[in-house]
Amino acid sequence: MTPRSRLRLRAILKRQIIGIHHWVSPKHLLRYAAEMTWRFNHRDLSHTDRMDTIFGGMEGRLRYKALIA
Repeated sequence: MTPRSRLRLRAILKRQIIGIHHWVSPKHLLRYAAEMTWRFNHRDLSHTDRMDTIFGGMEGRLRYKALIA
């Protein structure tokens, strides 16, 4: 990864935090980064295809303990 691409990813993550989340917990920073990566990798999909991908990846129930772990 080049220094330029690192700066680009850092800028995208910063915009996501400011624009969507407004604040992030250091404990969950990797989850925010994973969400940013998913959004970046699927940016060229139509809204319908993106929703199909999201719903296709849902499996079972997400318990609160798993969410905050």
